[in-house]
This record gives sequence, C-alpha cells and structure tokens, in this order.
Amino acid sequence: MTETAILQERQSNALILTLNDPERLNPIGIQMREALSSALESAEADPSLRAIIITGAGGNFCSGGDISTMDAPQRLKRINFERVKHLANQITGASVPVIAAVEGWAAGAGLAVAMLCDTVIAGKSARFISAFPKIGLMPDYGLLGSLPARVGQSRARQIMLYAKPVSAPDGLDYGMVDTLCEDGEALAEALKLAQHVETLAPGALRAIKAFDSGRLDRAIDYERDVQPGLLDSDNAKEGRAAFFEKRPPNFRSV
Repeated sequence: MTETAILQERQSNALILTLNDPERLNPIGIQMREALSSALESAEADPSLRAIIITGAGGNFCSGGDISTMDAPQRLKRINFERVKHLANQITGASVPVIAAVEGWAAGAGLAVAMLCDTVIAGKSARFISAFPKIGLMPDYGLLGSLPARVGQSRARQIMLYAKPVSAPDGLDYGMVDTLCEDGEALAEALKLAQHVETLAPGALRAIKAFDSGRLDRAIDYERDVQPGLLDSDNAKEGRAAFFEKRPPNFRSV
C-alpha cells in the first residue's frame, strides 16, 4: 500500500478522489476504504463542492478487494461489512453527483464501487468483471442491488454468476457505462460533466439523489450475513491460495 491511499485534488468545484495503489491495480483494503470514507465525509461538509469524481491511479480503476486482508476473524469481518455499508451509503447518498472515471480494470469491489456512482465514464478499453466466484465469494459492496438497478435482474445475474469480463462497449449497451470515451480521457470527460453540474440547481440534484436507497441497504445486509461464512470456507481459502500462486483453483462441492 502506498503512503497515501487516496489522493485528493480540487479542480474548480469538483473533488477528484484517486485510489492510489497502482502497482497492485488499486485494490480496496481496510486502509483505502477508510481513507475514501474519510474523504467523502469531508467532502459532504463542503457547501462549495458540486461534484465528486472517483478514479484510479496508474491506468486502472480498481482490481477489487484486497485479497491479502481476507483472513480476518469472523467478528472483524462483520464489523468491516458495517463499514462497507457506511461507505456505500456515503457514495449513493452524497448530496452532489458522484462520477466514476474508469480506465483499465474495474473488478470485484472495484466494479461495485463504480456501480454505486451516479455516472460511469469509461475509456473504450476498460473492462468490468464481477470476479467474486473466482475466489469462492459472492458479490459485495452492494453489487447485488446496484448492478440489477443499472442493467436489469437477468443481465445482472449473468454478470455475477459467471464472472466473465464485460468490455466497455458492451457495458455501454447494458447500462453499466453511461459515457464511452477514448482511452486516457475518462477523467477529462468526468471533469467536463462536473462543469455542467455547476449550471444546475444544487437543491434539485440533492432531492433527486435523496430518493429511496432501501434496495441497496437490503443487499448489503444480506452480503453482511452471508459473505463472512463464505470467506471462512475451504473454497474461499483455496481461491485465495490459487490467486497468489497464479494457478486455477480446485474448488470442491459443498
């Protein structure tokens, strides 16, 4: 993990939050999650802010959860899920639009964070994957609720069940991506959208964003109840070992 897990940059009335662990493609572990949550809390207290942009350093958005931190005790895992729920609600409940600027991979928890954002702008070579079953887990960070809301229940089920990559053009067709741009231009496009937001009434946007988030809460509560057991399963342990050993996992029937 780099010394600064989240880089913050203010451009006009937009705040850019950059996931900053580029050597590992910006996985979200406890440190990065808490840094992002803290940045969002500070942003919410700034009345001059009109948009938040979340992006990743080094040409990728996020490789998913930090697998190296997934051996925590069961009680700690449940506490962590309460923090995940808090972060998800910070993103969806922010009083200003939250824009994901995606280049490269948005995998697992990275995909989930992108799907929590109001708008997803992606470079044409970006790739999205719900990789959780590859390491013996179910989706989390609210993906069970946010992805169907974007692409429909049937399409979301295919994406989550089979863990196959989705290209940015296909993501645009499905509704995962809102704007497709040239590679390397996602942040610039997000800043253009942030400039447009400044022409709109803040109170009206806040009212739109405040609409019912109950579906997301139910999804995260389910994830909190089920995922810790999966994390402790033999198949999840095998999935983590296979990931680090760079080999196919040998999952067993349960």
